[in-house]
Amino acid sequence: MNDLEEARKLWQIEQPAFREFAFYVQERLKVEVRRTGILADVSSRPKELDSLIKKLILKPEHTYESLGDKAGVRVIVRYKDEVGPVLEVAKQNFDRGEPENTAHRLKPNTFGYLSVHADLRLLAGDPQIGKFPANRFRVELQVCTMAQHLWAEMAHDSVYKYDALLGPLPNELQRRIYILAGVVELADEEFNRIEKEMPSVPELSVLKSLERHYYELTTRRSDPSLSIEVIRLLAPLYASTPAKIAEHLDAFFAKHKQTLVEVYEKAAEMPDRSAFLFQPEALMIYDLLETDHLAVREAWSGHYPDRELERMANVFGISFD
Repeated sequence: MNDLEEARKLWQIEQPAFREFAFYVQERLKVEVRRTGILADVSSRPKELDSLIKKLILKPEHTYESLGDKAGVRVIVRYKDEVGPVLEVAKQNFDRGEPENTAHRLKPNTFGYLSVHADLRLLAGDPQIGKFPANRFRVELQVCTMAQHLWAEMAHDSVYKYDALLGPLPNELQRRIYILAGVVELADEEFNRIEKEMPSVPELSVLKSLERHYYELTTRRSDPSLSIEVIRLLAPLYASTPAKIAEHLDAFFAKHKQTLVEVYEKAAEMPDRSAFLFQPEALMIYDLLETDHLAVREAWSGHYPDRELERMANVFGISFD
């Protein structure tokens, strides 16, 4: 018990520093993941005092110093195929330990919390390494999908958090829990497969290309039904195939990225911004306005408010005069 009492005293002193460290890692990851065009929810927190003591009680092989997850950073992505790129981002920006997939701990006929974990420390050249030296400060990075996060949140305070806890339950109830766990995991797999195998509808292929760039600029969710309508309206102005349009927009984004970054950094503070600014097709509108704003205005008129298009032109410094 003396060790636990010492751990209490130490954590009350050190928790604020670990909170600050985890937040620093969170913000760095948020920026770097966004640059990949992946939409993700990034959060962080240090362990609460009682949680830390419980962990030391349940895992007596650990000491206060050896406990690796005093603070954590969680990245929640939409699809399983986005987990790998997030881990690569972490590797490029931090001293990242070897990832551990919790699914590999499970037998085929068991279930549990699914995510990928890895320890993160600051690299030697990091500007904050003096404040958060690698021999003292590390966070546990958790990367999971929305479906995996749903299961974790729903099961966190329940007896069905892990397969090993089901023993006292009646067989019928155990079976229902196994079925539920399987349904959640199947949904996760199917969301991923559908995203990859979605039929190649021209508007959707252009939208996917636009989304990659849009989520580099903002994490604000858009309205896909509106996106499809606008893309369907404006795509004919390119007189080209969806693949060529996507290639052209890639080049346009690269050329105008600095302008776009500056616009979106201020966009949330624009009270009179266009309703179309926080839509992936804003990049297409910007491109076409710069190329031939008269053609865009003619196609736009009668479908959407002319004033909204003018607002889009204004924010990118394009005059209708």
